[in-house]
Amino acid sequence: MIEHEWSTTGKIHYRGQHIPVVAFYSIQGGVGKSTLARKFAELVTLAPGRDGRRPNVLMIDLDVEAQGLTFRVTQDSHRSYRTVHQIIAERNIAAVQAIDVTNTISITGGNLQNRGHLYLMPASQPEAKGIFDTIAKTDRKELYDLLLNMIQSLVAQYSISCVIIDCMPGADPATAAAATIADVPFLIGRNEDTTYKQIRLLPERFREFFPEFQPARQLVIINAVSVKDLFEQRRQQYDILNYIPIIDDVILETEGLTRPDSFRLLLFQKYIVDDIISKAFIGRDDLIPKVPEILGEEWIEILEKLARCDEAPRVKLLKSLSNMLWAGASLIVVGIGLIGFGNTSDNLPAALTSVGILVTLIGLILGIGGWYAQSQRHRILSSADKLVRNGPDEVFILLKEGASHRRLLDEMRKLALTIPEIKKQPSKSQKIYCL
Repeated sequence: MIEHEWSTTGKIHYRGQHIPVVAFYSIQGGVGKSTLARKFAELVTLAPGRDGRRPNVLMIDLDVEAQGLTFRVTQDSHRSYRTVHQIIAERNIAAVQAIDVTNTISITGGNLQNRGHLYLMPASQPEAKGIFDTIAKTDRKELYDLLLNMIQSLVAQYSISCVIIDCMPGADPATAAAATIADVPFLIGRNEDTTYKQIRLLPERFREFFPEFQPARQLVIINAVSVKDLFEQRRQQYDILNYIPIIDDVILETEGLTRPDSFRLLLFQKYIVDDIISKAFIGRDDLIPKVPEILGEEWIEILEKLARCDEAPRVKLLKSLSNMLWAGASLIVVGIGLIGFGNTSDNLPAALTSVGILVTLIGLILGIGGWYAQSQRHRILSSADKLVRNGPDEVFILLKEGASHRRLLDEMRKLALTIPEIKKQPSKSQKIYCL
């Protein structure tokens, strides 16, 4: 996406601004398309937005057969609302409405007062009949216009800044229409032959419905990659934009983390922002969430507390125990002196040498314990200081590095929980992390 295109192209506008439309489609089901589409939409609600207002995002569930996004978000509470299927069947957008599903957002960042609203246009009613016939019998130009006008109407009603369309798998007129309307058409696939064989064929099928669709605009994301080397072999050959790793392969249950699911979600969100949202919205920083928002308030508070790491009970205890190093060193000196006197003087009792050895051993034990306590305290303080200095970015760096680094994050989180709260305004150094 070229930066200047945002002001010169685009089919949807509101108050003089171009409103980006992003379509997610796939060759087959089960590739994580709807999950990525939903998380994409949820994360954009945390972006800076314009004029001090975070973006309102509209999701359109165009998968009228599976209705997966509709069921996941609304729990079937959409029955009293018009659906995409009804609009196409009735050829009427006059009463089009969307559902405010902001409270269903399941990402870690932000809060209800500090993010935009999320809206959903449901796919179809569970009992709807003739879904495929409705689309198949609709003139392609009319279908295109219905979708376009529906989007434009909803954008105006709800002050939408970004539109996300979750399409049906495969090539059908509705998916082709959405891909043609979209500023950013995303093909989501798996790291398997089925996807790679269809990467260039699917856009050509779209062109059979809508010749104006431009295959060169299609961006390909390979989801759930577990063997990166195999992906890299195909990346250049098929012009793949990026990939999302299997998070279960990145963060394992066997790492012994207290909350592995929390780390998985954080890392998953960061990959979506870095590898999908940032690629889609080049030149639109107002729609790209910043790192503190992705990280979320819990970790921002943890980083603020770690600035006072020396107040943690464990750190205080280690400081006290580190004094054993000097006590041990003193005993070692005394013990060696006793041994020396016992060996050089015939007038002193032989037991003095034994006492000297015992004192030396006790000093050695105390010294080792004190050295260990001192080194642990230094390690903890250094790790906490690095996290505080580098901020939220450092958290994600450690998340991607490996098991030992993630265990360090878990240790820092637990440590922060033991640091007492303070009731005062945050310092200038702390304010940089505030959301």
